[in-house]
Amino acid sequence: MNIVMHLENGFLPDAYGKHADPADCHGWSCRRSFPFEVTDIPAEAKALAFVFMDWDSTPVCGFPWIHWTAYANGPFDGAFALADDASRQGAEGLMQGYNSAAQSEPERGTGYVGPCPPDADHTYTLRVVALGEPLDLEAPFWANQLVSAGRGHIVAEASIDMIGRC
Repeated sequence: MNIVMHLENGFLPDAYGKHADPADCHGWSCRRSFPFEVTDIPAEAKALAFVFMDWDSTPVCGFPWIHWTAYANGPFDGAFALADDASRQGAEGLMQGYNSAAQSEPERGTGYVGPCPPDADHTYTLRVVALGEPLDLEAPFWANQLVSAGRGHIVAEASIDMIGRC
């Protein structure tokens, strides 16, 4: 399984993070999600779950920041794609969970919240997991619920790292 997306020399394009067009932001955060495609999905995959994380945020805020949790049930026919701004536009079949802003800022706590590193460039990880069973989580859900629902059902996984500009 592979994740295909456009990066600029390893950097997430500015349109999806801290330096996004103000029209795509809500306060400090970009709400326009980046497009990506998952290819070579195994035939036995019934669902794809993904989490977009900032592990470099731990020294800044005390924990890894969850930027996006979501899943989609198949069938996939070998590939799955999310278009530019799929989080806000409500892509068909996309079920989205809470991000790390949910506790303090509920108005931006569901769906994609873009990278906004305050101290330096951070490395972000998008992890996609193919599951052999469809998921039935009511949205919005917490990341731990997504991980628990997939336990024991993983048939493939892929991840990609990207850098978000400070």
